[in-house]
Amino acid sequence: MKQSNDKNSRYCTRCTRALKACLCDYIVAVDNPTPLYILQHPNEVAHPKGTAALLAASLQQSEIHVGEDFSRDEWLNGLLTDPSRRCYLLWPDDKALSLTDLRQQRESEPSDAASLAFILLDGTWRKAYRMLQSNPALARLPRIGIGAIAGQYAIRKKPFPDALSTIEAGYHLLSRWEGRPARYAPLLTLFNRLNTQWQDFAEGRRV
Repeated sequence: MKQSNDKNSRYCTRCTRALKACLCDYIVAVDNPTPLYILQHPNEVAHPKGTAALLAASLQQSEIHVGEDFSRDEWLNGLLTDPSRRCYLLWPDDKALSLTDLRQQRESEPSDAASLAFILLDGTWRKAYRMLQSNPALARLPRIGIGAIAGQYAIRKKPFPDALSTIEAGYHLLSRWEGRPARYAPLLTLFNRLNTQWQDFAEGRRV
């Protein structure tokens, strides 16, 4: 359902897309036991092909926080220093744990009652790297990777074949961590609808 709090606004307040291209009818609420926090670069907020807002609107435990330098952000610093929470940053480098490694690590420490949370950076690779370098607390977080996955982001230029949109990254991260791909399938349905909508627009077809 389209949501606009301002009768003069042309944008939906839920999916952040233009009302005539609103995708809220395709958003399905997904109960994700592991919270996902999205740190979004300011340049992505109004990007018409962005997927972070769609991901956050779909997940029941998800938040978007916009910024580039979070080093003095009380919310983030509070989250990262909370002893009841273990945060992991999705960042594919040679230091990243696989989800299998993380699962084994958790199983080997049964006395650790801290709950898990994942952090995902939303921006181009260059912008995301700058965000990481601007925030020492983020850079110190343990990192996890989800392996090489061919992205299906057909409507936006990819820096390399394995680059994923934010909603794809969220889908693969949560579905593989929980082993419940069917639970998160609505994320891919929504993502495919976004791709189709833009392709139809490019070919001059009304959506």
